[in-house]
Amino acid sequence: MPNPKKTVKKKRAGKAGAEPDFKALFYRKFTETHLFYEVGRIIASELEPRDLIEKVFATIKKEVPFEDASIYVVKKDLTGLDPFYNSGPLFTGASLETVYFENGAPGKIASTGEPLLIDEAALFDGFLHYPEENRKIGSYIGIALKNDARVLGVMGFSTSAVNSFRVQDFDLLRSLSHLISAGLEKAELFKKTLELSRVDELMGLYNYRVLLEKLDEEMRRKVRTGRDFSFIMIDIDNFKKINDRFGHMEGSRLLAQMGPVLEASCRTGSTDTCFRYGGEEFSILLVETDMAEAAEVAERVRTAIDEYPFSLKVAHPSVTVTVSLGVSTMYAASKKTAAALMHEADMALYRAKGLGKNRVICYDEELCVPPYTVEGGERRP
Repeated sequence: MPNPKKTVKKKRAGKAGAEPDFKALFYRKFTETHLFYEVGRIIASELEPRDLIEKVFATIKKEVPFEDASIYVVKKDLTGLDPFYNSGPLFTGASLETVYFENGAPGKIASTGEPLLIDEAALFDGFLHYPEENRKIGSYIGIALKNDARVLGVMGFSTSAVNSFRVQDFDLLRSLSHLISAGLEKAELFKKTLELSRVDELMGLYNYRVLLEKLDEEMRRKVRTGRDFSFIMIDIDNFKKINDRFGHMEGSRLLAQMGPVLEASCRTGSTDTCFRYGGEEFSILLVETDMAEAAEVAERVRTAIDEYPFSLKVAHPSVTVTVSLGVSTMYAASKKTAAALMHEADMALYRAKGLGKNRVICYDEELCVPPYTVEGGERRP
């Protein structure tokens, strides 16, 4: 005959075993809350988009053990996704390119806005992170980064083992995606605002503050590489007369048109950066460029401006728009400062003014600059 006490004890033990593990549940919730706190703290303090994502992903990895991760952002023309960030051994030697909607896991997620959890990656019909990726076993989670209006991008996480992600990992990343989306938008907005503060609104060229930063960078690069770089100063000839005769509105219109012409005639895609120095003066910084090469660029700029059909010239055919240019070079062995380099270009510029304007003069140590006076804010020989 069974002992009733033992039977009751067994039943109670079974009942206790069926109860949820509140300790584990509490620990998981505490961990998730701390993770949200850390991600929020990073987003609040980090203003560089790539650094923000790198730090956020490093924090997520403490809770979700992924091996590879990527982020794509939707192109401005909404035609596809551009690679933004990646980490992990999968991307070693990989060259990421634009992914179009519906292509692979990122394109599928971007086109539908729906998340994707893949327990056996080898069975998925398409790539997970990038088009040339080899199909292999593993697991994948992909989440759309969205705001209220549209999909902003896609983040993906993968491992080399099947069934390695838990349902709670999937839910956690979905919840975090809203916070990450907001953080990316904030960082990109700050970046655009900062960029606007570095660009002259009228001409679309970098301003004087950025010029000083770039010169300082180039001085440090010269020390490392031992290569020359050059600097060009540019001034619009007779600009005060244009303002006096046709009004400041026409003068501003001329400046606004001058910026694109200046950039189009330089090697802005590789070695040249254009700046608005101030007023009607501009400058060009030419990296890894010697005096002869810089003189060629300066002459090309002078010719382009001389021949360009500015609206002022179209409205008043008798008016000419020309510039004078001064070129200086920081040689590899030179010990002079960036300020000295700028001063030399300025001296060469005003020598060009004194010799009749609309010309290029290169600085040399024997350069003689004619005296000039200040009339109405413009220096004149």
